[in-house]
Amino acid sequence: MLKTNRLESKASTINPKRVLLLMRHAKTESPYSLKRDFDRSLTTQGEQDARQMGAWLKAQSLSIDAVLSSTAKRTRQTTERIAEQLGLNPSAINYLDDLYHAQTDVFFKTICTVPDEIQTLMIVSHNDGITHFANMLTDARIDYMQPGSVFVAKSDCETWESFKESEREFVLYKQPGK
Repeated sequence: MLKTNRLESKASTINPKRVLLLMRHAKTESPYSLKRDFDRSLTTQGEQDARQMGAWLKAQSLSIDAVLSSTAKRTRQTTERIAEQLGLNPSAINYLDDLYHAQTDVFFKTICTVPDEIQTLMIVSHNDGITHFANMLTDARIDYMQPGSVFVAKSDCETWESFKESEREFVLYKQPGK
Protein backbone atom coordinates (compact mmCIF):
# COMPACT_ATOMS: atom_id res chain seq x y z
CA MET A 1 0.00 0.00 0.00
CA LEU A 2 1.48 3.33 -1.05
CA LYS A 3 0.98 6.28 1.29
CA THR A 4 2.24 9.77 2.02
CA ASN A 5 0.75 12.58 4.06
CA ARG A 6 1.73 15.61 2.04
CA LEU A 7 0.39 17.09 -1.16
CA GLU A 8 3.76 18.13 -2.56
CA SER A 9 6.29 15.44 -3.33
CA LYS A 10 9.95 16.43 -2.92
CA ALA A 11 11.11 14.97 -6.24
CA SER A 12 8.39 16.66 -8.27
CA THR A 13 9.16 17.20 -11.93
CA ILE A 14 5.78 18.67 -12.79
CA ASN A 15 4.56 22.21 -12.26
CA PRO A 16 0.88 21.28 -11.99
CA LYS A 17 -1.77 22.97 -14.03
CA ARG A 18 -4.26 20.20 -13.29
CA VAL A 19 -4.80 18.22 -10.09
CA LEU A 20 -7.01 15.13 -10.07
CA LEU A 21 -8.33 13.54 -6.89
CA LEU A 22 -9.91 10.12 -7.12
CA MET A 23 -12.02 9.03 -4.18
CA ARG A 24 -13.64 5.71 -3.55
CA HIS A 25 -16.98 5.98 -1.74
CA ALA A 26 -16.79 5.40 2.02
CA LYS A 27 -17.73 2.18 3.83
CA THR A 28 -21.19 0.84 2.95
CA GLU A 29 -23.79 -1.69 3.91
CA SER A 30 -23.10 -5.29 2.96
CA PRO A 31 -23.44 -6.07 -0.74
CA TYR A 32 -25.31 -9.20 0.32
CA SER A 33 -28.32 -7.35 1.70
CA LEU A 34 -31.70 -7.34 -0.02
CA LYS A 35 -31.07 -3.84 -1.41
CA ARG A 36 -30.06 -3.23 -4.98
CA ASP A 37 -26.34 -2.44 -5.20
CA PHE A 38 -27.14 1.07 -6.48
CA ASP A 39 -29.21 1.81 -3.34
CA ARG A 40 -26.73 0.73 -0.66
CA SER A 41 -26.07 3.41 1.99
CA LEU A 42 -23.01 4.42 3.97
CA THR A 43 -22.61 2.80 7.35
CA THR A 44 -22.12 4.93 10.48
CA GLN A 45 -18.38 4.32 10.07
CA GLY A 46 -18.62 5.32 6.41
CA GLU A 47 -20.32 8.60 7.36
CA GLN A 48 -17.54 9.32 9.89
CA ASP A 49 -14.80 8.39 7.43
CA ALA A 50 -16.21 10.62 4.69
CA ARG A 51 -16.37 13.56 7.09
CA GLN A 52 -12.84 12.81 8.33
CA MET A 53 -11.49 12.76 4.78
CA GLY A 54 -13.29 16.00 3.98
CA ALA A 55 -11.74 17.62 7.07
CA TRP A 56 -8.34 16.27 6.07
CA LEU A 57 -8.69 17.69 2.55
CA LYS A 58 -9.68 21.05 4.02
CA ALA A 59 -6.61 20.98 6.29
CA GLN A 60 -4.46 20.52 3.17
CA SER A 61 -5.73 23.91 1.91
CA LEU A 62 -6.65 22.21 -1.32
CA SER A 63 -9.19 24.15 -3.33
CA ILE A 64 -11.39 21.71 -5.23
CA ASP A 65 -13.04 23.47 -8.16
CA ALA A 66 -15.44 20.69 -9.21
CA VAL A 67 -16.62 17.25 -8.14
CA LEU A 68 -17.95 14.55 -10.43
CA SER A 69 -19.71 11.73 -8.61
CA SER A 70 -21.50 8.53 -9.45
CA THR A 71 -25.25 8.71 -8.92
CA ALA A 72 -25.31 5.65 -6.63
CA LYS A 73 -26.59 6.41 -3.12
CA ARG A 74 -23.27 5.66 -1.37
CA THR A 75 -21.24 7.90 -3.68
CA ARG A 76 -23.78 10.71 -3.37
CA GLN A 77 -23.61 10.43 0.44
CA THR A 78 -19.80 10.41 0.39
CA THR A 79 -19.74 13.43 -1.92
CA GLU A 80 -22.21 15.31 0.28
CA ARG A 81 -20.11 14.70 3.43
CA ILE A 82 -16.94 15.84 1.67
CA ALA A 83 -18.69 18.94 0.32
CA GLU A 84 -19.99 19.82 3.80
CA GLN A 85 -16.49 19.69 5.26
CA LEU A 86 -14.97 21.68 2.40
CA GLY A 87 -17.78 24.22 2.23
CA LEU A 88 -18.24 23.46 -1.46
CA ASN A 89 -21.04 25.15 -3.31
CA PRO A 90 -23.53 22.47 -4.52
CA SER A 91 -23.23 23.93 -8.02
CA ALA A 92 -19.64 22.61 -8.10
CA ILE A 93 -20.95 19.02 -7.93
CA ASN A 94 -22.22 17.00 -10.88
CA TYR A 95 -23.70 13.52 -10.49
CA LEU A 96 -23.14 11.29 -13.52
CA ASP A 97 -24.72 7.90 -14.20
CA ASP A 98 -21.64 6.92 -16.24
CA LEU A 99 -19.46 6.94 -13.11
CA TYR A 100 -21.42 4.07 -11.53
CA HIS A 101 -18.89 1.21 -11.69
CA ALA A 102 -16.99 3.09 -14.39
CA GLN A 103 -13.97 1.61 -16.12
CA THR A 104 -10.82 3.42 -17.23
CA ASP A 105 -12.10 4.52 -20.64
CA VAL A 106 -15.16 6.14 -19.03
CA PHE A 107 -13.00 8.08 -16.57
CA PHE A 108 -10.83 9.42 -19.39
CA LYS A 109 -13.87 10.30 -21.55
CA THR A 110 -15.47 12.09 -18.60
CA ILE A 111 -12.32 14.06 -17.78
CA CYS A 112 -12.05 15.23 -21.41
CA THR A 113 -15.37 17.05 -21.00
CA VAL A 114 -14.32 19.09 -17.95
CA PRO A 115 -14.13 22.85 -18.63
CA ASP A 116 -10.56 24.13 -18.68
CA GLU A 117 -11.22 26.79 -16.04
CA ILE A 118 -11.36 23.88 -13.57
CA GLN A 119 -7.86 23.31 -12.20
CA THR A 120 -8.57 20.83 -9.39
CA LEU A 121 -11.09 18.06 -10.05
CA MET A 122 -12.36 15.34 -7.72
CA ILE A 123 -14.06 12.18 -8.97
CA VAL A 124 -16.00 9.97 -6.52
CA SER A 125 -16.67 6.47 -7.78
CA HIS A 126 -16.42 2.72 -7.15
CA ASN A 127 -13.98 -0.17 -7.10
CA ASP A 128 -12.64 -1.99 -9.07
CA GLY A 129 -12.68 0.71 -11.73
CA ILE A 130 -11.31 3.53 -9.62
CA THR A 131 -8.33 1.46 -8.43
CA HIS A 132 -7.55 0.39 -12.00
CA PHE A 133 -7.78 3.99 -13.17
CA ALA A 134 -5.52 5.25 -10.38
CA ASN A 135 -2.94 2.62 -11.33
CA MET A 136 -2.98 3.73 -14.98
CA LEU A 137 -2.34 7.37 -14.17
CA THR A 138 1.18 7.19 -12.75
CA ASP A 139 3.93 4.76 -11.75
CA ALA A 140 2.39 4.46 -8.26
CA ARG A 141 0.55 1.23 -7.57
CA ILE A 142 -2.36 0.81 -5.18
CA ASP A 143 -3.38 -2.79 -4.57
CA TYR A 144 -6.87 -1.87 -3.46
CA MET A 145 -8.31 1.59 -2.83
CA GLN A 146 -9.86 1.29 0.60
CA PRO A 147 -13.39 2.67 1.14
CA GLY A 148 -13.13 6.44 1.64
CA SER A 149 -9.57 6.67 0.34
CA VAL A 150 -8.18 9.41 -1.92
CA PHE A 151 -5.56 9.13 -4.66
CA VAL A 152 -4.08 12.39 -5.98
CA ALA A 153 -2.18 12.94 -9.22
CA LYS A 154 -1.06 16.10 -10.97
CA SER A 155 -0.35 17.03 -14.56
CA ASP A 156 1.11 19.95 -16.46
CA CYS A 157 -1.44 19.61 -19.28
CA GLU A 158 -3.01 22.80 -20.62
CA THR A 159 -6.47 21.29 -21.05
CA TRP A 160 -8.43 18.42 -19.55
CA GLU A 161 -8.90 17.11 -23.08
CA SER A 162 -5.13 16.53 -23.24
CA PHE A 163 -4.96 14.93 -19.77
CA LYS A 164 -4.87 11.34 -21.08
CA GLU A 165 -1.74 11.96 -23.15
CA SER A 166 -0.04 14.24 -20.64
CA GLU A 167 2.76 13.46 -18.23
CA ARG A 168 1.19 12.74 -14.85
CA GLU A 169 2.77 12.41 -11.44
CA PHE A 170 1.63 10.70 -8.25
CA VAL A 171 1.16 13.06 -5.31
CA LEU A 172 -0.36 10.94 -2.53
CA TYR A 173 -2.65 8.20 -1.39
CA LYS A 174 -4.59 8.72 1.85
CA GLN A 175 -7.13 6.51 3.56
CA PRO A 176 -9.39 7.19 6.55
CA GLY A 177 -7.84 6.65 9.95
CA LYS A 178 -4.27 6.59 8.66
